[in-house]
Amino acid sequence: MKIVLKLFTLYKIIYIKFNTLKYKILLKNFGRNSRVYGKIHVINPENIIIGNNVTLNEGVFLNARSNIIIGNNVRISPYVIINTGSLDVSGRVPYKHTTEDVVIHDNVWLASNAIINPGVTVNKGSVVGAGSVVNKDVPANVFAAGVPAKPIKNL
Repeated sequence: MKIVLKLFTLYKIIYIKFNTLKYKILLKNFGRNSRVYGKIHVINPENIIIGNNVTLNEGVFLNARSNIIIGNNVRISPYVIINTGSLDVSGRVPYKHTTEDVVIHDNVWLASNAIINPGVTVNKGSVVGAGSVVNKDVPANVFAAGVPAKPIKNL
């Protein structure tokens, strides 16, 4: 049993290192000590900048039709969606595609299943609650949650 556990641990370490190398090559920037834990989905990796000490967990979806800029020390939990593309439904069908950058500043935590919509900035030191849908900027140092996400308390 100990041998199986050691082999599994070694496999996980190699897989994480391989993922890290893969995203260092694919993304516009993939910072020092940043890690990808599990399979993530990326559209247009050339539009993604990731800072230092960032973790991306299983199932994260980065739709970078425009720029996604992620600062340092950011934690992105499983199944978070960061979307830069949308449809303008104010006109006639077929709807026009639009894009807006998303910026996630330093020391932010995006909890599981959060959705970050186009044009949003999540400011420094904030936490976005699990399952929240962020369609407006999140101020610095707040806990924001809900659908749509709103600041709940200062941190």
